Amino acid sequence: MLKRELEEHRARYVSEHNRYKMIHWQRFNYKILDNVMYSTRTGKRSGGGKSFSDAIIMADSETSKKRKRGAYHNHVCAWTISIRAFNQNIVTLYGKRPDNFCECLQKIREHLSGDNVVVYFHNLPYDWVFFELFLFEKFGTPDKQLNIRSHYPLFVTFENGLQLRDSLILAQRSLEKWAADLEVEHQKSVGKWDYDKIRHQKGNDFTPDELEYIEHDTLAGVECIQKTLDALGKKIYTAPYTSTGIVREEVRKKGKQNNARALFERIAPTYEQYKKLEQLFHGGFTHGNRHLIEELIEGLVQCYDFSSSYPYVMLSMRYPMEKFHSFDDCRLEDILKSKDHAFMFKLILIKPHLKNDFVPMPVLQFSKCKTINALQDNGRILKADYVELYTNEIDAKLIRDMYDWDSEMCVEVETAYKDYLPRWFTDYIFELFRLKCELKGGDPVLYALAKARLNSMYGLTCQHSIKETIEENYITGEFKPDDTKNEKEEYQKYLDNKNNILPYFWGCWVTSYAMSNLFELGKCIKEDGKISHWIYSDTDSIYSDAWDIEKVGAYNERAKQKLRDNNYGPVVINGREFWLGVAEHKEKEDDYTQFVVNGAKRYCGRCLDDGKIHITVAGVPKKGAAVLGDNIKKFKKGFIFPGSVTGKKEHKYFYVDKIYKDRHGNLTGHSIDLSPCNYKLDKVKIEDPDWFQEFTSEELYMQVYDEGRI
Repeated sequence: MLKRELEEHRARYVSEHNRYKMIHWQRFNYKILDNVMYSTRTGKRSGGGKSFSDAIIMADSETSKKRKRGAYHNHVCAWTISIRAFNQNIVTLYGKRPDNFCECLQKIREHLSGDNVVVYFHNLPYDWVFFELFLFEKFGTPDKQLNIRSHYPLFVTFENGLQLRDSLILAQRSLEKWAADLEVEHQKSVGKWDYDKIRHQKGNDFTPDELEYIEHDTLAGVECIQKTLDALGKKIYTAPYTSTGIVREEVRKKGKQNNARALFERIAPTYEQYKKLEQLFHGGFTHGNRHLIEELIEGLVQCYDFSSSYPYVMLSMRYPMEKFHSFDDCRLEDILKSKDHAFMFKLILIKPHLKNDFVPMPVLQFSKCKTINALQDNGRILKADYVELYTNEIDAKLIRDMYDWDSEMCVEVETAYKDYLPRWFTDYIFELFRLKCELKGGDPVLYALAKARLNSMYGLTCQHSIKETIEENYITGEFKPDDTKNEKEEYQKYLDNKNNILPYFWGCWVTSYAMSNLFELGKCIKEDGKISHWIYSDTDSIYSDAWDIEKVGAYNERAKQKLRDNNYGPVVINGREFWLGVAEHKEKEDDYTQFVVNGAKRYCGRCLDDGKIHITVAGVPKKGAAVLGDNIKKFKKGFIFPGSVTGKKEHKYFYVDKIYKDRHGNLTGHSIDLSPCNYKLDKVKIEDPDWFQEFTSEELYMQVYDEGRI
């Protein structure tokens, strides 16, 4: 019998002999899982020849505090495992004790064929801590574990083929939002579980609402995974681990067809160049106007943001297209005169300072610079005795336009010819933008994936070439980098890996171009000579109460022309044009009648559309706006967003030597205590160091030079 015929036969059998239900793990007939098929990975890559069960499995746990107040060891009080196969939900198994969870996994493993069985957790780093000692006791220590940072395993594999994976990093959104975006049958049952209730592992006293809550946590998960895999044309064994992985394979395929590896081998930076590029690289520009901090702005404040800012600059701008080579040390103006070459270099400035106090958005980032006596504005430099940083010609132009200084030096200068990115690469980016536009308002799964794929393209260009290996100490619970690796050897492995086809410096130039565009858009704000009306910036958006609409229109026309120069135009749908890179404003939705900025990632406004206050505060959920009680004037230094209302939690890790049983009979291993955490608004600090010393430019220059810093 052919595999397809066998699969259809088994699917019918399962459908006829099994009706989906939620059932206690001890009462389920696991033999039905014997019918689930498996697929074999082919090829020479890692895992080639291994088989994977076709079952889609999601697991989850709920935990309880041992006492209501104070941080303390917590324990698992409920868990579920949902299994889906043959396009149908098979079962959701549930229990209370973590050792029973491992027994249940063992039974599932015994009845599912294939070398490997994948079990997803939507936030594996949390559940891993609670189940870790119990899994070790049942299956031994992991055969393989990949941690992307401390306390964040991406996957964990055991010798028996069980592999635990994190689905959160793939979905890049909460389970609630993922299920809603993909419109799966079962949605997360929000509000049906009381997290403050003290629960124990004995008995089976779940209410109907509680059972529904824990059931839907994993049932929605398996349905989301299936929809995602189907839309991608993937099986479990070819499923990407992360959202970036969704496009990585497609880009590699297209790159192979277009001889991209040959270009990479010609232009990839050396190890020494790569280490400089790491220092040159920066993220998006986020900042609040220091002159307007805590000032209540009443009137119409509007937000303009770019349409697909990073994809736009990847299509419209030119990038280093040869290996960087040494260039004689020169003056900054010589570098900025060049139109056809990229430059990376160390810029040294003696006594830099803003040209005037009117400048609202200082571009020099303190964390990226070596400085002496720097006066900061929320992480940005207003003035200093001395600054040095690695930079490129794009960022250097912004620095030159914004600051004056006594003297400068450009050293370690290297240059490369600039041209548009390879056509096969930019065509693919444009195709993803077209798909996103066409699918908006249509199939929710395909639209969500198209959006994720477009947004992931930039990430492919700026992934670190030397991967840090984070290892977990299974005794102490500590996560530490493996410092035994030789960085140069690791970088050589990266260069030798034929799958690598996108040089790191392309990503560095992407963020520089995007930041430059942000400052160009900032020039479209009217000035009154007293104070800038540029209120706030956030990577690809600007808030202001004084937009010059004609200038915004002119900016957009220039943006469109840059695309046309590289033979790209709009996506046209039903007569409407959709352009990459233009500054857009959604009426009412992006309009505010009141607005207050407290600092970077700390602002709030009353939206014209619904009349309600909306907040953006890093680490505070949006629902925290309710704490203001519809009074925007409360949004100022010293205001506290209570964790009991906002839901903001503080993590405290507890590691134990071995599993123990508490006085209530709860089996407990390692644990995390999630306690409500208050967030206090602090005013942005503009600090003038009390150890500030005056030097002449020559004295300072010679002191730094003699210390070997140049």
